[in-house]
Amino acid sequence: KLSTLNEMVELAAKIPKIQDLLALVLERTMRTVRASIGSIMLVDKERQILRIAAARGLAEELIANVEIKMGEGIAGKVALLGEPVLVDDIEQDPRFTKPSDPKYGGGSFICMPVRVGGRIIGVINLSKKEYGAVSPPDLRAFSPTDLQFLNALMAYIAAALDNARLLEEARQSTLRLQQVVEDQRLRLPLAQQQMLQAEKLSALSQ
Repeated sequence: KLSTLNEMVELAAKIPKIQDLLALVLERTMRTVRASIGSIMLVDKERQILRIAAARGLAEELIANVEIKMGEGIAGKVALLGEPVLVDDIEQDPRFTKPSDPKYGGGSFICMPVRVGGRIIGVINLSKKEYGAVSPPDLRAFSPTDLQFLNALMAYIAAALDNARLLEEARQSTLRLQQVVEDQRLRLPLAQQQMLQAEKLSALSQ
């Protein structure tokens, strides 16, 4: 875990594209805590929802369609309140007591807020598929040590994620501005022709 933490802190400063950074963070994190399904969700501030920005082990249609309102569901509550959730078995935990959806893995999962200063910019979700009673306990459920590792990792990585997100937003804004400028450039000759035509008509009328 310490080796992964050091590696991620070093790599995060070298990867400016948010999708590449998210994919790397998720892959290394899942490998370290032995998660089989994972996702990173970012907050859409305007709509106050969480959307999946990176995922592994989930179906493509699920990734594209999931939107969770702030305060709703486990991820929404974690994003709103800022407190991580660690569950050994969702079917036995008195906070949930419901069957685990097979597409999300087994009963054990972690949901951790991704925080920059006082702002929560998203959450990371990790779950394990059930391995059966013969599997060692550390393969069947996450541990408090896994939670500590994630907490330390997110503390270092969150700023890099936020910087990459802001860079991507700036890039999108630049593209939109360039499109507006190009549209105006194409409209200018037409406007000039219309002005000339109006001047000719005015001269003829006089």
